Amino acid sequence: MTEEKEKWHLDKRVQISHITATVAAILAAVLYLGDIKKDVEILKVQTQSQSATQLLVDSRQDTQFNKAIDTLNANFDRMNSKLDRLIEKQK
Repeated sequence: MTEEKEKWHLDKRVQISHITATVAAILAAVLYLGDIKKDVEILKVQTQSQSATQLLVDSRQDTQFNKAIDTLNANFDRMNSKLDRLIEKQK
């Protein structure tokens, strides 16, 4: 009789606790995946919003940079003309 108890066997009976635990695990997995999907969608919207904001900032910085370069070029031109006049006076 002890040999029969120690052998592995399959049984047609299923306990309610196993069914309940399985259903609970499946439900938890579905809810968890749903939360992940919701978080991904929120991050997509935030990324798009940040991209639009970043484009505006980049555009403004490019404009400021170009203005600064133009100012520097104008200053260099004035310095060149002053140096040319100074050289001409020394000759």
